[in-house]
Amino acid sequence: MTLRRVLAAVLLLSLAVPLIAAAPSAPGPPAAGAPVPHLPPTSEWTTFDQNGLRSGVDVSGASFSPATAAWTSPALDGSVYGQPLVAAGRVLAATEDNTVYALAADTGAVLWSTHVGPAFDPSTVAGLCGDIQPTVGITSTPVIDRARDEVFVVAAEQVPGGAAHHLVGLDLFTGAILLDEVVDPPGTSPAYELQRASLALTAGRVVIGFGGNAGDCGPYHGLVVFAPEDGSPPSTFTVAAQPGDSQGAVWMGGAAPVVDAAGDVWVATGNSAVTSAGSTYDQSDGVLHLTPTGQLVDAFAPTSWPSDNAGDADLGSTAPALLPNGLVFEVGKSRTAYVLSGSHLGGVGGQLASTPGFCGADPFGASAQLDGTLFVPCSDGVRAVTVTSSPPAASWRATSGAHGSPIVAGGLVWSIGNGTLFALDPSTGATVQQFPIGSAASSFPSPAAADGLVLAPATDRIHAFSGPAGLPGPPDPGPPRPGYWFAGADGGVFAFGGAGFLGSAGGIPLASPVVGMAATPDHGGYWLVAADGGVFSFGDAGFFGSAGSLRLRSPVVGMAATPDGGGYWLVASDGGVFAFGDASFEGSTGGLRLNAPIVGIAAGPDDLGYRLVASDGGVFAFGDATFEGSTGALRLVRPVVGMAALPGGSWLVASDGGIFAFGGAGFFGSMGGRPLHRPVVGLAATVTGSGYWLVASDGGVFAFGDASFEGSTGTLMLAAPVVGLAAGP
Repeated sequence: MTLRRVLAAVLLLSLAVPLIAAAPSAPGPPAAGAPVPHLPPTSEWTTFDQNGLRSGVDVSGASFSPATAAWTSPALDGSVYGQPLVAAGRVLAATEDNTVYALAADTGAVLWSTHVGPAFDPSTVAGLCGDIQPTVGITSTPVIDRARDEVFVVAAEQVPGGAAHHLVGLDLFTGAILLDEVVDPPGTSPAYELQRASLALTAGRVVIGFGGNAGDCGPYHGLVVFAPEDGSPPSTFTVAAQPGDSQGAVWMGGAAPVVDAAGDVWVATGNSAVTSAGSTYDQSDGVLHLTPTGQLVDAFAPTSWPSDNAGDADLGSTAPALLPNGLVFEVGKSRTAYVLSGSHLGGVGGQLASTPGFCGADPFGASAQLDGTLFVPCSDGVRAVTVTSSPPAASWRATSGAHGSPIVAGGLVWSIGNGTLFALDPSTGATVQQFPIGSAASSFPSPAAADGLVLAPATDRIHAFSGPAGLPGPPDPGPPRPGYWFAGADGGVFAFGGAGFLGSAGGIPLASPVVGMAATPDHGGYWLVAADGGVFSFGDAGFFGSAGSLRLRSPVVGMAATPDGGGYWLVASDGGVFAFGDASFEGSTGGLRLNAPIVGIAAGPDDLGYRLVASDGGVFAFGDATFEGSTGALRLVRPVVGMAALPGGSWLVASDGGIFAFGGAGFFGSMGGRPLHRPVVGLAATVTGSGYWLVASDGGVFAFGDASFEGSTGTLMLAAPVVGLAAGP
């Protein structure tokens, strides 16, 4: 049994269409002469450097000769340290204020933004070092699983006395939070752990690298956490795990763990507390090969690893590059480049070749690779190298200032340096184009490229550049969202999720209060019914007549639409039935003496039948609607208030939220026995018949089975109580 009731007004205001409609944030103005959008989405960039091997190549084939400034996003609510991602016509970015943004790839407008939790304030921990201010939130590049259409981020969140790291999964199309799990391993000190390495995916797990803050203060360990996407318990590999040891960061200048074709994971590690020659190797200052659950397969470290540790000259400032020829390239802050065998890393001192001083200044990030050539991010300029088993030698060094993690798009090498985005000739390193983008929050920002765009992060903005073919088309609208409507006694309608607001009777003087609602079969409209039998139709719901002008013996209490939407039935509390449109009158209990009043009606499988339900749970079937059972002979804790049906089955709901399932209707949970703020007044089944929603008179919503919670009015002061519920798409 699952219970999902969210009473956060913020979530409500983002989803309840009639209550508030937020206009998307306006993007910055396009540059003069910016191309007209016309391209469909052509490629995606769902993980750091485009794929698991971190090759960093845009696969769309779009040309950027020349490139033109297309748009600049609105200012985001915090600094952006990660690389932008692209999927479904959306550009994803995350901030140090713990907010995730989805921007339209064609305009830069904000499609949605979700604040996942309070960002960590490092000033709340005495003696904590670091250079991310004023808060630490989402530092790493997220990752998108397109099989699930889920965006994963790791957020540092404030907790009493320190921080906690939450793995958060968000719906790609809506920003709704689907997963929220703390992933700090037991026994660690989360405030001293910085989640800087970009996220990766392998075998249904999110791969999360942890290291320390700038300054290496406090008790931290390098960690690689393997967290299943379904929220089940993660596994962890710990660097420098010997007694008394510490540090050994997995950070790689913000690059992501490398995932090979078998799903194994490769990382480079930083300096540990072990600095004495002759010490047992502790997996610091090296390259590690791990299984998808974190078992060590193989390792490499230079023979100088203890002295590297002592001098903060760790190898782990870049990610290892796995090459098609079976070789592995790695260079770190010692500036020595190493060539390793991918089939056997060789342990301590096991390199195939090395070149001291390959970088003239410290390297940070990941190398892009194209046709066997690596483009390496050295701080004194990107270098190109073709890696063989011989000592590596650079064929060129960029002198323009381009030094950040490079990518390849449109046959050019793109890198950021000193507030400028550079496009370099891959053969010579000469600058082909350059664009000022302003300072970056990160010391080593990295661009991305997809959908015919090159995207560059600045401090709190994303800059987009397009080629001669123009901008991509509008974002993919995504799959239909589930949703529901509910109505108040004053005729007000509240729409949630994918159920669009189509109108209400909330501002109309009513002769009698609204008592129920029904949706059209295509979920493009709905009807409201009042106690006097008056009917109000909205959207594609047709008006076929009402009982509003009749003198009724008993008030109307509910309505049901025919399966084809061409008519409806109304039912009164005495069981009298009124049929309109193509709804066929098949009988009623209007002339019977009932043990309890009728409270609801549900349609049968076609236009020739319906069921009525009384407050004692007695069910009356007419026409071709079958009788599957009732609670008429049971002693109920609370009266039945509603009914929903599907072919061959039905559900009843009581005012305490108890559910009774009959025939082929499955039981998916209930609120029976749980404390409620207000009584339940309605029930609606999902279109699949594998779940249902309940609504209380205060608008609190409870979702069971495959019914998803999409919002409620549970915390609002309503003008009138909620009286009915209908399922949306």
